[in-house]
Amino acid sequence: MKKIVTHINPDLDAIFSVWLLKRFLPASPRGEPGWQEAEIEFCPSGSTFNHELVDSNPEVLHVDVGGGKLDHHQTNEFLSAAKLSFAYLLEERKGEKLSPLEEQALKLMVEVVNEVDNARELTWEEIKKPRYEFYLHELFWGLRGLGASDLETVQYGLKSLDAILHNFKNRLKAQEEIKEGQEFETIWGKVLALETGNEAVLREGEKEGYCLVVKKDPKEGGVRIYALPSSKVDLQKAYDFLKAKDKGGEWFLHSSHKILLNESRTKPMKPTKLSLEEIIEVLKKG
Repeated sequence: MKKIVTHINPDLDAIFSVWLLKRFLPASPRGEPGWQEAEIEFCPSGSTFNHELVDSNPEVLHVDVGGGKLDHHQTNEFLSAAKLSFAYLLEERKGEKLSPLEEQALKLMVEVVNEVDNARELTWEEIKKPRYEFYLHELFWGLRGLGASDLETVQYGLKSLDAILHNFKNRLKAQEEIKEGQEFETIWGKVLALETGNEAVLREGEKEGYCLVVKKDPKEGGVRIYALPSSKVDLQKAYDFLKAKDKGGEWFLHSSHKILLNESRTKPMKPTKLSLEEIIEVLKKG
């Protein structure tokens, strides 16, 4: 049985890429189970399924994880697993091309996913408006077009509305928490730092124009530091210093040098013992 592997806590890029490969890779010519029937597996980022060498097994595709041909995390290009997966399936379908309409539609979808995965949605005109969270009505039309029953449509809608409510509550809470955060200047511009378990403060802080947002979880101690993609922030020196100073914590610097993590959604990490104030002092020095 073929397997498609992506990282734990999958994001839009991971989920879209899995969907793309399962739906559009060509069927097996020998009548064997194809990628449409592939099992979906998960592993932490920085690793592979069963710890095997990435891309060594033709029956296993690692997507957005593992550092292989369908993972973009080893580069700082404007890239995503979606773009890599789309190029890969086009190559695999040389003898069985997509229809022009289908290929054009998929290109549009890939570009949106690529923008979101590179935080470019922060520049969208809609990003601060409540309706940004609410483009659900178009999906209902799509479900009916796919032949979904009334009950299936309602069940999808109920779950989706639960998710929208959850996002709104976190967004409103984050807007209040930001008012109590610490604001300070760096060589790159204004930075916001705060202790909270609400991850929405990262996006809300960036929407407010802070070049850098620092979030420390008050319970677990983990830290996430995000910079605006359009900023001149370079966290290489901060990473080098923290990695040398913080012997008990684990730190990861994204290839863009604009994301510095001591806490990750996609792999377990050892939280730092450093206080928020100590981290702020590091960032003030640039």
